[in-house]
Amino acid sequence: MNLSEISARLTDLLDLTEAPVAITFDATERAVDSRPSPQPAGCCFWEPAQQTRITTQAVDHAHCSVGSYTHGFIPLATAASGEDTAALVSSGWVGEADLLAAPAVPFVPTSITYEPLTESISPDVVLVRLSSTSLMTLMGAVPGLALTGKPQCAIVPLAQAGTISVSPGCAVSRTRTNLPADAMTCAIPASDLQEVLDRLKASTTADRVVSEFAADDLARNFAHA
Repeated sequence: MNLSEISARLTDLLDLTEAPVAITFDATERAVDSRPSPQPAGCCFWEPAQQTRITTQAVDHAHCSVGSYTHGFIPLATAASGEDTAALVSSGWVGEADLLAAPAVPFVPTSITYEPLTESISPDVVLVRLSSTSLMTLMGAVPGLALTGKPQCAIVPLAQAGTISVSPGCAVSRTRTNLPADAMTCAIPASDLQEVLDRLKASTTADRVVSEFAADDLARNFAHA
């Protein structure tokens, strides 16, 4: 399947209400787009990228030191010395050990492109916005996926390294992106998309069978309770 078909199948099988987003590091297929509007963090590009291609550079992530680190733009020491990081640490929200444990892209990208999966050519990571029901569906297909905490952007380097990762968000990212209370974000390695679809097809079929059984059982035995 091409990426448009994959996007449609992901949307159908996970009952998504938002379009999947592709992330590509150092995309070379097309010219760099015009400069994006300033944003407080890299995660703020995720939602607009459902509709349009956005090519970012280090300066576009610079307002968030932790996000700049997880995306490979700056080293840990530079991120740790940022005023915004100091505010996070002094509040008790994260500690030094948390910073040391945070995953990061293992190279310094020249650019990061965010765009609808349907328009991507060779993505590295795919983001999907999940509900609790779609998370249930995905976990049925991929029971070994990683559930991560803060920062939310950690799912990007984890997926870049090959791990399907879900985050319920973090207080900083939720505030900056106005993420709905019932939404969370999953990052899938693009190389795993076909396998994930195959597993989803099998698991959703099983879900449908047991749901029909449960509905029939409810109607037969408890309809007049």
